[in-house]
Amino acid sequence: MSRETEWIVFEKAIEVTASAVRGTMGTQGSQPAGYVGDVFREIHRALREASAEMPDRIGTTGFAAQG
Repeated sequence: MSRETEWIVFEKAIEVTASAVRGTMGTQGSQPAGYVGDVFREIHRALREASAEMPDRIGTTGFAAQG
């Protein structure tokens, strides 16, 4: 996986984690702090696996040059 793709996957994992744990932290009886780390690691792992299974982009989008 390219460095650029890895960075995109990392940022997406942060966004998904923030959405997933919203409302579960900071109140009485809420999840322990390590919960966010556990959720992030699982989401990041799943996104990396999914991106590894996707085919590499070959060529460009749009119309191919004729000639």
